[in-house]
Amino acid sequence: MNNNEQATSMTPNGEEAKFAKVPEDFPQPAHIGAIGGAQPKVLTVEYKGRFYPAGGTPPERYERWDICEDLARQFAQKPLDSKAGNRAHMSESEILDQYLLRLIKTRWTSEPEARWIIRRTAAKLNWPTPSAAIESKK
Repeated sequence: MNNNEQATSMTPNGEEAKFAKVPEDFPQPAHIGAIGGAQPKVLTVEYKGRFYPAGGTPPERYERWDICEDLARQFAQKPLDSKAGNRAHMSESEILDQYLLRLIKTRWTSEPEARWIIRRTAAKLNWPTPSAAIESKK
């Protein structure tokens, strides 16, 4: 096997390992759409012979998770600074609740992703997860 064949045969396993890094609790995209016609339809995208909701293929989920994980890393210092500064009187959950509201308002992520980022930040800080960051199952 030459180097080109070897690199090609190794790529799927490397991709699968990379995509497996996305945690189970990372939110799935919720794309709502409609296609005209008399029969009900489901919006999906095919990726490597499997069907996924729009935006939910392994590469797309990995990309969204990677962005959100980076935001959680960046956020990890801000609540500590707040707790040591002008929000010293607030509980850790209250501080994270405020950051959640601000993050949702930025629209950098979906609301479920923002909640995941705050849960991830709380875990990184070893702080309690604020109730507002817990997904509601309605």
